[in-house]
Amino acid sequence: MRMELLRGIFKSIIVLVGAIMLLCCKNDMEEVNKLGNIDRLPEMSGNNLEMIYSDSARIKYKVSTPRYVKMNQDEDKYDEFPQGIHVISYDRDGKVMGEITARYAKKLEKENLWEAREQVVVINGDGAKLETDLLYWDMTKERIYSDRYSKLTANGDIIESSEGFESDQNLKNPIFKNITDGKVEVEL
Repeated sequence: MRMELLRGIFKSIIVLVGAIMLLCCKNDMEEVNKLGNIDRLPEMSGNNLEMIYSDSARIKYKVSTPRYVKMNQDEDKYDEFPQGIHVISYDRDGKVMGEITARYAKKLEKENLWEAREQVVVINGDGAKLETDLLYWDMTKERIYSDRYSKLTANGDIIESSEGFESDQNLKNPIFKNITDGKVEVEL
């Protein structure tokens, strides 16, 4: 009788612990589905990286970032820099041609297009400084552009536009849309 009582108590404890475990466990189905969706996982990711892009053993770009994510699914191929980026570009002789910093960046592989957002600053080899909140860089066409407020400071001159600009990638020939403010000296 004593043995049966102990078995009954033991079974009751097991049932009670099992019920407590079931009641305490809670799964967010959306989170569970994300974990199970291997197709949406990055191909590669890393923290505090410095990447070098080269051509014919010559450095073209040096990219530094606190966080890097490479997605490589069918139509969805891109490099993402969700915590910011600093890019330095070099000419054939290794001289710095320019720099770009932003708090977020993404490079779309198929389109060969960079998107930089949030406190974007571009400095070219001559020291001209462009500031905007959104910048696109079409690597194929070697063009940079924006449709947002942009400010260019160069040789003591300042140009501001509420509707953005377009320029070659070296910021040598910018064309600003709807100039809102600025100070430019003109030689006569």
